[in-house]
Amino acid sequence: MELSTTKPKMWGDRFEALWCTGLFFALSFSTVSSLAVGQDFEPPVLGSFSTFVRAAAFLAVALGAGRVKSLKGRPRLLALIAAVMGLCFLGRIAGFSAESGMAGVAFVCALVTVANACSAVLYLAWMELYAQMDMRHGLLLLCVVHLASALTSFGLFSLGSNPVALVSIAVLPLASVAALFKADRSTAGAPYRQGEATSGATWTMSPRPLILLAAFTLTNTFLRSFLGVEDKAFVLLGVCVAALAVLIGAVARFGAFEPKTLYEVSVPVLIAGTMFVLVGLPGAGVAAAFCSNAAFTLFSIFITVVFCAISYRYGVNALWLFGITQAALTGGSFLGSILPWGERLLSIPSVGVTAPIAVLVVVLVALSMLLVSDRDFETTWGVTPLQKAETTPSTLAGEDIEVRRCAKAAKLYGLTRREEEILLLMMRGHTLSRIAAELYVAESTMKTHTRHIYRKAGVSNRQELQTEIERLSV
Repeated sequence: MELSTTKPKMWGDRFEALWCTGLFFALSFSTVSSLAVGQDFEPPVLGSFSTFVRAAAFLAVALGAGRVKSLKGRPRLLALIAAVMGLCFLGRIAGFSAESGMAGVAFVCALVTVANACSAVLYLAWMELYAQMDMRHGLLLLCVVHLASALTSFGLFSLGSNPVALVSIAVLPLASVAALFKADRSTAGAPYRQGEATSGATWTMSPRPLILLAAFTLTNTFLRSFLGVEDKAFVLLGVCVAALAVLIGAVARFGAFEPKTLYEVSVPVLIAGTMFVLVGLPGAGVAAAFCSNAAFTLFSIFITVVFCAISYRYGVNALWLFGITQAALTGGSFLGSILPWGERLLSIPSVGVTAPIAVLVVVLVALSMLLVSDRDFETTWGVTPLQKAETTPSTLAGEDIEVRRCAKAAKLYGLTRREEEILLLMMRGHTLSRIAAELYVAESTMKTHTRHIYRKAGVSNRQELQTEIERLSV
């Protein structure tokens, strides 16, 4: 068996992984289209409507994930979706200038429905790709994605409503789809994409993470409703600063960076943003928007990395997992966007916003303490098979030093749960035949798992692997 003897590298010998950052085209389209169209053409209520449509689309894909199987493997469908997104954007701009009154509103609502449903599908196709990557590379790529998205969005928004800018925005989805296909092909055999195959099991999710996701985005969206469009656009700088800071940390501590740090920082930053809204001093709006965008960026990267790692290690269906979690996120954003409308309907004075903001902050802090524990970051955060088939007891139970070393190696090298089990048995001196019998897998499957372990660890045989594992301090 000829295997590479090189040590693990950040990107490998080529930079094909950079194609995976093409997600920023899709994110830029969503951001800049909402800013450009919402500022000059449409009533604000359509922002809430678009969020509701996107949440419904995410949920629909999640419910049909068993039948859909895969989205990124359907190039014609995704290309059609991208083209429709661009045409809907241009149609929304022309909608109110061509039609007035209810006819114009109905036309734009139809375009918003189609565009946001397509946007949700394209995002989930990208999440399929990211769910096949280990946490180390996924974290780095997501930081680059958010940084590039903020810079692109600000640049296009700064150009105004001239034809060149509008056409550039319209082609962003097509660029994203092209990058997705290229990324999927060029990185198919990369060691960092050797995740657990998607299982046919039916999975269920604890409501704890969903409540937390909805609460965070509800608070963040409600906070943003008090900011002007200019503030929201200018302080995309907050996204840049947050993404760049995480990128530097992830590169400096490649393989050792703790994603939970992002969550631990995002909540205080969001609370700081609410304080700036409440004080009402000059420049407080810009500071609040900066904190809001930075907090959401940190939280978004955290959530994506955590659930990608769960799908990667345990073979959870990415369409189902991200469909459910994104439905919770956008559902919370929808609720946060309609709260201000309730206040206006009830004629609550402007000073009355202090109470709801204070309540939201207190609730968010309480939920953060109650719904998240350190153990959640080491397990599946409540994502479990609905019915467990005939399985053997996990070989990873216990607290002996071999178990802890293999757990650290799994995190360091991006091993799946099954590969971690095999690694432990290999470290205990078991032959491949014995391991295959103990885990009820074919020997050919065992050889494939072993080959993946060697590649990820950068070794060529068991002796080298043993030496690498024994070097790990626990």
